[in-house]
Amino acid sequence: MGKLGQAFDVNEGQQAARMCGLNLISQLKVALNGDLDRVVKTIRLAGYVNSNPEFYGQSQVMNGASDLFMEVFGERGKHTRMAVGVSALPYNVAVEVEGVFEIAEA
Repeated sequence: MGKLGQAFDVNEGQQAARMCGLNLISQLKVALNGDLDRVVKTIRLAGYVNSNPEFYGQSQVMNGASDLFMEVFGERGKHTRMAVGVSALPYNVAVEVEGVFEIAEA
């Protein structure tokens, strides 16, 4: 827990974003009754990076989540993305990631 540019560097931030991505995929799998093949496309990932005002590597941090989605879903993992720096996140976590997906009917 803590801020990028203070408690964490970019590499540690990427690992935090990757963990967020793993949690997101886990929740997606639950919502799809275990069938991740129903994911047609990853539309968008948004990352919120708890960072000092002097930290400018938010997009680099989000590479941790973006790279994961490409590894897991291949072409279906391509997405648009945003990464923003915020002054605080709940429980002082370093990164938060959200996603929007196109899902095929069951």
